[in-house]
Amino acid sequence: MLPRRPDSGCEDHRVTGRAAAAAAVACVALALLSAPPAAVAVAAPPASVHEATVVIGTSVEGRPIRAVHRWTDGAPRSTVVVGSIHGDERAGMRVVSRLRTAELRAGVDLWLVRTLNPDGTAADRRTNGHGVDLNRNFPTYWRLAGAGTETWSGPTAASEPETRAAMAFLRAVAPRTTLVFHQPLSGVDSYRAKSMTLVHRLSRLLDLPVRSFDCTGGCHGTLTDWHNRHLPGRAVTIELGPRVPDAAVTRYADALLRLAAP
Repeated sequence: MLPRRPDSGCEDHRVTGRAAAAAAVACVALALLSAPPAAVAVAAPPASVHEATVVIGTSVEGRPIRAVHRWTDGAPRSTVVVGSIHGDERAGMRVVSRLRTAELRAGVDLWLVRTLNPDGTAADRRTNGHGVDLNRNFPTYWRLAGAGTETWSGPTAASEPETRAAMAFLRAVAPRTTLVFHQPLSGVDSYRAKSMTLVHRLSRLLDLPVRSFDCTGGCHGTLTDWHNRHLPGRAVTIELGPRVPDAAVTRYADALLRLAAP
């Protein structure tokens, strides 16, 4: 036999008229007061974003090379994004500018380098102030080539101050991932890739095809080859198309934020 509930005062006592109405109101109030409180959804506060700008080197013509560090507390790894190493390839710099103001999720750590070649950017030319293609000047697979052309390797490996600044910066930061933008070949580079998993994920996120950019017979002296040989993290070249609308810039920036999130 079930035990009898304590009398709440709301059982049917056959009250009629105004007394019945008053009793009903009292019972509803009692039920509301005695019900367990409903769970209230509280939105997570936005992540607190820290920011600092560091001069990582100086160009041939004396222009500063800057890296903007944007991070949130507790980030387990860092991501470096280089907008341009060839001064006449500008779409990646627009992606970096978008990342410069984007809201960051908790756990994101970004290093944003608008350009490693400020002299080339100022002059709208591929090469630096010495006429050197910086993406042929890194020590890995370096060879003397292209003198008098816009793909000149420079007289010796790492002869250029911009190259040495990039190497010192990347060694100091030791990023998990480094992404370097180029134009205009449109694709995510699989050539000598350290992580094909990353290459395929970038291809999906950016909606760009996987392609092997082998510099027509074998690349030499590139930033990504040096990075993948000498640093624990992985570096990937991203080639954007010749024309990149603003909507695509926003989409690419959002994709890189998803990639950088833990």
